[in-house]
Amino acid sequence: MRLDGKVALITGGASGIGAASARRFVEAGARVVLGDLQADKGQALATALGEAALFVKLDVTSEADWTAAITAAHARFDALTTVVNSAGVSIPATIEDETLEGFRRTLAINLDGTFLGCKYGVEALKAGRGGAIVNVGSTLGVRAGGLFTAYAASKGGVRLLTRAVALHCAEQGYDIRVNAILPGAIHTEMVDGYIAAGVAAGGTREGVIDGFASVHPMKRLGRPDEAAAAIAFLASDDASFTTGADLAVDGGYLA
Repeated sequence: MRLDGKVALITGGASGIGAASARRFVEAGARVVLGDLQADKGQALATALGEAALFVKLDVTSEADWTAAITAAHARFDALTTVVNSAGVSIPATIEDETLEGFRRTLAINLDGTFLGCKYGVEALKAGRGGAIVNVGSTLGVRAGGLFTAYAASKGGVRLLTRAVALHCAEQGYDIRVNAILPGAIHTEMVDGYIAAGVAAGGTREGVIDGFASVHPMKRLGRPDEAAAAIAFLASDDASFTTGADLAVDGGYLA
């Protein structure tokens, strides 16, 4: 029960890595608040997880929603110990195809949303028992791809934001650790969208999946539970001397 007694707010908690993290946290003894705009899916998962879970509707770009989510977490479970910033979007576009509107939308969700999660997370954790913030970055925030202009920019920002917040908390003497995971291609709904686009462009499902897998030395896609396991480790007391770090979950892609 590595996370026994922890109370986590997980954004993007209705699907993908966020949902896998919610399941892993509850299995490990934590109580979780699932924040997402996908109300039906989020509520269904919270119901399946039982009394240890609560769903709140959360637009990560809204300061009012962040305040309401943290208030709801405190009311149901007492003080937060953990914030997982997992909400994100990825819409492929080169610099020639991307629009300013699209670029700003991706940065608003992926980077502004993580900034607000860190800002309000630090405030909540500092006032309570301390704890950990885990941000979901990407290997594309380290090695960019020409088809992922906005996504790579947003995730590169998440990586350095993580380090800046970690340093601030350490320098101020706060008992708050801040780390990031850097997933490779994890087989979530987001990657399913890429697979569908590849099939629509004339490829086969197996061929598109093999293409994603081939860039990873382990020659396969990652599973959401593998990313969730890394998040759970960084949120746990086993990582008590780890802050400002990137943990790659990428089948060797960044090695």
